[in-house]
Amino acid sequence: MGHTRRNWVAAPAAAGVMALIAGAPARADISASAEAGVGYSDNITRVATDETSETIGTVGLDLLWQERTRRLRGDAVVDLSYFEYMDNTYDSEVVGTANGTLAFGIVPETLNWVVQDSFGQAQSDPFAASTPATREDLNYFSTGPDLTMRFGSTGFGRLFGRWSSTNYQDSPLDAERTTAGLAIGRRPNPRTELSLNAVTESVDFADAFNTDYDRDSVFVGWGLDGSRTTIDANVGYTWLQRDGSDKQGSALINIFVTRELTAASTLRLTLGQQLGDAGDSLRAQLTGNVVGGGAGQITATSDPFKSQLVSLEWTYLRGRTSFLLGGSHTKDSYESATQFDSKRSSFTAGVSRRMASTLTLDLRATLDNEKFVNADQENDELRFAATLNWRAWSRLGMRFMLERYDRNTRDGNNEFTENRAFVTLAYYWGAQDASAAGGGFR
Repeated sequence: MGHTRRNWVAAPAAAGVMALIAGAPARADISASAEAGVGYSDNITRVATDETSETIGTVGLDLLWQERTRRLRGDAVVDLSYFEYMDNTYDSEVVGTANGTLAFGIVPETLNWVVQDSFGQAQSDPFAASTPATREDLNYFSTGPDLTMRFGSTGFGRLFGRWSSTNYQDSPLDAERTTAGLAIGRRPNPRTELSLNAVTESVDFADAFNTDYDRDSVFVGWGLDGSRTTIDANVGYTWLQRDGSDKQGSALINIFVTRELTAASTLRLTLGQQLGDAGDSLRAQLTGNVVGGGAGQITATSDPFKSQLVSLEWTYLRGRTSFLLGGSHTKDSYESATQFDSKRSSFTAGVSRRMASTLTLDLRATLDNEKFVNADQENDELRFAATLNWRAWSRLGMRFMLERYDRNTRDGNNEFTENRAFVTLAYYWGAQDASAAGGGFR
C-alpha cells in the first residue's frame, strides 16, 4: 500500500545549532553517536489482522551539546532517526525529537539575542495507533532579545520579546505568536533567585478556519541550586481569551525538584498546570522533567487546552549497573474540542548493566494507560526494548535492538502487536558514553 509523500517541516534553528556544533571549540561539551543499519517489523501498519512486514533502512543521530563562553550560551539535545521503508509501505520519514537554544551575548550579561527551536511529532488521529500515516512533524521556532538590568548588588529586572512560529507538516494549523515579558527580582546569593513575572502573548493562525487567541500570565518564580537539592518553581495565574469568546482563567504551576538522595541515587519531581496549545506541549516535553513519555502524545489541533501533570522519577547509578523507575499522570482538558479530553498514566522501568568493558545491555519497559473521557475509549500500550551495545573499537561499535509493542483497547479497535529488530553500526565522538539513537520507543 502506497502513501503520498508529504512536505517536510524545516527546523531552521536546529540546523543553526548543528552548524555551530561543527565549528565549536574544544571547550564545548559534546556527547554523540551516529549510526546506520537495517531493521525489520512484522506489523508496520499496526493492525490486528492481515499484518504487513517491512524492512527498514535507518540512519540516526543522538547528541548532547553544551557551550559556555562569555558571548555564547548554547544547549542542544537531539534524538533523531531517518527511516527508509524499503518495501514502500510508507514514504521515508524522520522520527524523534530535537531541541536547541542559543543565546548570543550582544552585550554580555546585559543584552542577549536568543534563538530556540523544538522539533517533534504530533498525532493527527489521537484515537488510532501511531504510524507514519497518523503522525506528522511539528516544529516550534522562536527568537528575540533579552535585556537584563541590575539594581544594586542583588536586584535585577528583565525585559524580553519573542517572535515565534509553529509549523505542522500536514495540518492547516500553522501559527505565529508575539510575546513580551517583564521580570523584577532579587538574587540574594548566586544559588537563589526570587522574581515577579508578567507575560503577554498573541497567537494568530495562518488559516482563518482556526480561532486566534491572547494569553496573559502573572507568576512568582523561585530558583534554588543547593548542594543536593535543585528547585525551579513558577506559580501564578493565566488568562486566555479566544476571539469571540469569554476570557478563561486557570492556575499556572510549574515546579521541578531534583534531590540527590545519596551519591548514587536521585529523585525528580514535576508538578505542572498550564493553559496552552500543542506548541507549548512540545516545548514542555523537551525541556521539562517528564517521565517516559508521561506527557502523552501531542494532538494536532489549534484548540487551547489545560494540561495538568505530576511525575516522579528515581535513578540509581553505581559501578556497572544503573536503574530507572518512574511514573506520571496527566490530564488534558480542551476548550472546544472536548472529544480529545484525556487522562493518561505512564509507568517506566529500566536497567542497564555493563557486562564487560566493551559490552552493555539495556532493558526498558513502559506501560501507558490513556482514557478519552468523552469518547468512551481507553487504551493500554506496553512497550519493551532490549539493546545490546558492543563497543568493539574506540570509536566504532555495533548495536543490536529488539522491540515489542502490545496495544489493547476497551472496544477492541486499533489493537495490535508489533515486533521490531535493528542491527546498526555506530560511530561515537565526544564523551564515551553517548546513549543510543535510532529505533528506540517511538
